[in-house]
Amino acid sequence: MSSIVAKTKAIVDFLNQRKIDDAVAYLCDGLIHAQEILRNNPGTPKIAVGFSKGQARVNFPGGDITGRENEYFYAIISRGRGMSQDRASNLYYGVEGGKPLIEDAEILRDALRTIRFDPMTDEQPDYVSIEEWGSPQGFNLDGFKVTIWVGTQMPNNQNIPIENHAILPH
Repeated sequence: MSSIVAKTKAIVDFLNQRKIDDAVAYLCDGLIHAQEILRNNPGTPKIAVGFSKGQARVNFPGGDITGRENEYFYAIISRGRGMSQDRASNLYYGVEGGKPLIEDAEILRDALRTIRFDPMTDEQPDYVSIEEWGSPQGFNLDGFKVTIWVGTQMPNNQNIPIENHAILPH
C-alpha cells in the first residue's frame, strides 16, 4: 500500500523527471508554503506539490467502513510574477522563451493523469480540476492549480471487537 507521504513524494519525483518547461517540483506543506516556493525567483517555472484531504468513499453502500478513501493531491505551476510584467503575456504568450503558462498547466494536468501508484491498492488518478491560482492574500501569481484524486484502500490492521457489531440471525 502506498501512503499519502509516499504518493506525494512520488508525484514530486515524477514531475522532476518530466521537466515541464524545465520547472522544478517541490513538496509544500500548504498553500502559504506554496506561495513562498512559487514567488522565489520570478520568471523561473516552479511546481509546488501537496496533499489536501482524504475523504471516505460514501458514494456506495459500505464505502466508509470498508476503508475506501479518495485522497486529493494538487500541483501548482507558476513562474511567480514581476511587478512590471504585462498581466496576460505570461499566461498566453510565455516569457523568456518559455511556453504560455496555460499550456504548461495543461501539460501538468496530462502528466498527473498518467502517474500510477501501488496497483494492488490504488486506482489510477482521476482528474478533478485545473484552476487559476494566486496567493491567499489575493496577489495574483499567475499560477494554475491542478487537482487529482486517487482512490485507495486503507489498511485495516485493527481487530474489530465482535461485541460492537450486531449479529443478524440466519
